[in-house]
Amino acid sequence: MKKPDQIFYPKYSLFAVCLLTLMSLHSDAQSVQQRNWVDTKVTYSSSAKNAIIITNSLPRGGGIVQHKGKEYQYFIFWTSISNETPSTVELDIKFPEINFFPSKESHFMVAFTKANMTLEKLELFDYGLTDVPSLLKSESNRLKSLGNKIVSKTAYWFYTPVFIHKTKWPVRAGLILKDKKLFYKITAGADTVMVPCGGIKFIH
Repeated sequence: MKKPDQIFYPKYSLFAVCLLTLMSLHSDAQSVQQRNWVDTKVTYSSSAKNAIIITNSLPRGGGIVQHKGKEYQYFIFWTSISNETPSTVELDIKFPEINFFPSKESHFMVAFTKANMTLEKLELFDYGLTDVPSLLKSESNRLKSLGNKIVSKTAYWFYTPVFIHKTKWPVRAGLILKDKKLFYKITAGADTVMVPCGGIKFIH
């Protein structure tokens, strides 16, 4: 005669294994769906109804590009600027051609692209940006500066592809607003630099 535990316990063990497996799959699915790739999100405001929100992404994708005899590692970032003010905001961004880190052994370039970044591209490799090497190899494929008017209660998304010669890890980058002036803060390993790169003007 079989003992009761030999009859019933295997069934409960199988049920428990199936339940744990389903819970694990559900948890993994939620973590993928909830990934928004945001590194920093800062609200610059004088009041609750008069604010500029700048969201900077984590890097995604990446690869190696040869340019003028040097090797560059590239990192794709995006930035979103949300205008919560009642006025239209005029955005003007321009970088020096080459930007040096404090060590001087490493430098980076930012090459704006004509492609549009959208929310739907968050989960794509390189955030959906294609033909990245051409941004350095052909001037016709990139923008020398970035300008746009952001009307009230709307957001403007754009790519900031960064190319670094002799980089270190981790790499983080993003726009910072100080007294209507914009700075690009980029960190590669222990190296950090703040590059003045334009500003924001309110159009009443």
